[in-house]
Amino acid sequence: MLSGPRRSSSADVLVAIGGLLVFGAYVWLLTKATPVVVTAFSFASDDKPELYAAFLALLVGLPGLLWTIPRAARPPAPVVVPSVRSRRQLSERRQSFLRTDVLGLALLLLAQVPLPAPWGPAGKAATIANITTSPEIVELSAKFATYSLGVFAIGIAAAVIVKVYGHAAAYRVIGISLAVGAPVVAWFLGLRAL
Repeated sequence: MLSGPRRSSSADVLVAIGGLLVFGAYVWLLTKATPVVVTAFSFASDDKPELYAAFLALLVGLPGLLWTIPRAARPPAPVVVPSVRSRRQLSERRQSFLRTDVLGLALLLLAQVPLPAPWGPAGKAATIANITTSPEIVELSAKFATYSLGVFAIGIAAAVIVKVYGHAAAYRVIGISLAVGAPVVAWFLGLRAL
């Protein structure tokens, strides 16, 4: 009778260790990815600040969308909860957002790659300046690094609003509007600051 719980707990430990190893490898790859991502964005935008800023806005806005929209799309919980007759029904009722939350976290880390840190931008800004021929893009990256903090915070706030007030359609709309609007405002402010 004790073999089942032991087996599941050891499987959980293996999954946790595997997850930590994957996370460590991903963070290590991100430390090497700045030239690749900046080169790709620079090529795709043809060194036009408007397009480059749009790519940055999309990248910094995706985590908030992945945290908010799946929660907003879930139908509100029924007032009368029916009884559960099987494990399958119980698992269907428990809707997990683990996949989209983990993907959002991965994109949150990826969004740091083309952005110099606001508190110490010299090193990465120099890397970006060596890759792109546009001085506006270097300045835009520094501006977006600051704006991205606000975009991430608004994305988390939008997900919390939708999670807590998911029973009200108006709050779901507010959450989606915040998650979509924050990167658009950052894009506008970034271009205006140039």
